Amino acid sequence: MHIKNYEEFIDLLKKEQKDKAVLYAMNLLEKEKLTIEELYQELLAPSLTEFKCDVDDLEVCIWKEHFRTSIIRTILESSYLYIIKRVENIKKIDKKIVVLTPPFEYHEIGAIMVAHYLLLEGFDASYIGANTPKEEILSAIRAYHPDYIAMSVTNPYSVVVTKQITDEIKRFFPDVKIILGGQAFDNKEATHSIQYDYLMHSLNDLIEFGKEVQK
Repeated sequence: MHIKNYEEFIDLLKKEQKDKAVLYAMNLLEKEKLTIEELYQELLAPSLTEFKCDVDDLEVCIWKEHFRTSIIRTILESSYLYIIKRVENIKKIDKKIVVLTPPFEYHEIGAIMVAHYLLLEGFDASYIGANTPKEEILSAIRAYHPDYIAMSVTNPYSVVVTKQITDEIKRFFPDVKIILGGQAFDNKEATHSIQYDYLMHSLNDLIEFGKEVQK
C-alpha cells in the first residue's frame, strides 16, 4: 500500500482541487510510480468507499460526494491512454464482454474500473453505460453478440431489477454467461434468486476468471 500517495491524493480531493488531483494521478502513471491496478485499488476506489462528509447539511454532503465522483471519473478517462499502451503488448483472449449497470443504478465507477481491468487481462471489453434500460441491454446483446454480460450493482434496491434482467438474458440468450459484481452482492443472500455464472468481489477474482477462460 502506497500510504503517502494515498494521503497526498486524499488531501487534494478534500480540498476539491480537481486539476491538481488529476495531474497528481497522471504523474504517478507517467513516472511509473504506480501501475493502473495500484492507482485504482489503492487510491481511486478507497477515496470513494471511505468518503466521509464533515458537513451536517445532507444536500452539501451529496454535492461533495458527486463532485469527488466526477474527479475520479475524469482520472479514469485520462488513464485510458495508459491502458491502450499496455493492451498493445498483452496476449488477447478471444472473448467479448459487455459491462454495464442495470436500470436505476447510477454508480458507474466500479463498472468502468472492471471494464478497464478486463482490457488489461486481454478481453475484448466494452463499457456501455450506467442506468441501462432492460430493452437496451437485450439490444446490446443482439448487436454485440458478447460471450459475457457483466453487471455492476451498488444499490441493494437494484437487485430486483437485476434478477428480471438476468432471467430474460437466460431465457433469450442462454449461451451468454452472466458476471455479477458490486457492493450489493456483499450480502450473499442477494444472489440467491438471481441466475448468474460468475460472482466477482475483487481484482483477484477477475484475474482468476481470466485464467479459467484461457484453460
